[in-house]
Amino acid sequence: MSEIKCVLFDIGGVLVDWHMSWITSEISKQFQINEDQVTNAFSRYLNDLDSGKIDERLFWQQIANDVDSISLKQTNESLWNTYFRKHAKPNHDVIKLVQSLRTSHTLGIISNIERVTHKVVDDWNILKPFEHHFMSYQIGFSKPDSRIYRHVIENLPFEPASMLFIDDKKTNVDAATDAGLNAIHYTGFASLQSSIAEYDI
Repeated sequence: MSEIKCVLFDIGGVLVDWHMSWITSEISKQFQINEDQVTNAFSRYLNDLDSGKIDERLFWQQIANDVDSISLKQTNESLWNTYFRKHAKPNHDVIKLVQSLRTSHTLGIISNIERVTHKVVDDWNILKPFEHHFMSYQIGFSKPDSRIYRHVIENLPFEPASMLFIDDKKTNVDAATDAGLNAIHYTGFASLQSSIAEYDI
C-alpha cells in the first residue's frame, strides 16, 4: 500500500451533516406539492445544477414546470440558502480530524455543490484547512462522473495511489476507486476512524 500524501473530503454528508430529503421535504410543505413529485423532479435536474449548467433560479423553475407549481415558479427566494442554513450543520468530529491532519498531509475537497451552498459553507469558515477545492459547479462535472476524478488527478502533484478520498455515497467511492484513488465510504465517524487507521494515518 502506497503512503497516503493527500486526503480529499466530500462536503455534504461528511464535513457537513446534510441530507437532500431535508430540502425536498421543505419544498413540499412550503409549496404544497407531493413530496415524491418534488424528489423525482429534484433528481432530474440536480446534476445540471451541481455541474454549473443551470443556476438556482432555473433549477427551481424546471422543477416547478414538472410539478405544475405556479408559486414555486414565481418565487424569488433562494431556497437553497434558506433551507441549507436552516438544517445543515458542520460535522465537528470530522472537522477535528481534518485539523489533526493539517501538518502531515495535503488536504482537499471534492464536492458536488452549487454556488449558494458553497457560499454558506465558506461563511462557516470550515474550508480554510484545505489547500485544494474541487467544486463541481466550477469544474463542470459532478461525481460520480469519471471526468471529475480525472480533473483532480491532473491538477494535484500526487500519484492517484497516494490519495485518499472520503465520501458518504457508495457510487462516488466506487468511481474514485475506478479512477485509481484510495477511497473510504463514510457511514459515521467511528467507522471512519477505523478505516483511516488501516492507511496508517
